[in-house]
Amino acid sequence: GCSPRPHHPWARKGDRGGSAMPLDSKRKAHQLAPHSRIESDADCFRNRFTGELFADYDEYIDTLFSYQARQWTCAMTGKVQLTFEEAMNSEAKAQKKVDDAFPDVFVEPLCKTVHMSQIRMDELIEAAFQRLSAFIPGEVV
Repeated sequence: GCSPRPHHPWARKGDRGGSAMPLDSKRKAHQLAPHSRIESDADCFRNRFTGELFADYDEYIDTLFSYQARQWTCAMTGKVQLTFEEAMNSEAKAQKKVDDAFPDVFVEPLCKTVHMSQIRMDELIEAAFQRLSAFIPGEVV
């Protein structure tokens, strides 16, 4: 039978979110197929890297072929002509680099700076830069 979608392999423990979904050839963010209409005791087909469940074999195969086509783009790096799985892995790797390079201590002050801000993007970037520049390396916060 079908069971709920497992924990996604690309989601890291402690991930701040913010990870994107691969873009398709039309540059639209991909949305995983819902599986709520599948009965828990029904036979189904599971995509191994997204956890998506399909009751219909043809729909599963169509989606699988779509994921295997080199039509995907990493939303974080802009790398093109990837399979869906390669794009997901590229995004996870890029997100890890961002997470590792951006200390957790900066997340809250930066979020406070940008939350509900109505200033222009260039002004917002400057404000965020000024806010983070106020910290001195080695300073206990």
